[in-house]
Amino acid sequence: SKKYLSLTERSQIAHSLRLSEVQ
Repeated sequence: SKKYLSLTERSQIAHSLRLSEVQ
């Protein structure tokens, strides 16, 4: 298993978190 997320995964998670915060 991965020990850390890739930059793309981190950006996707951050984007989804922002969307959830707005709603």
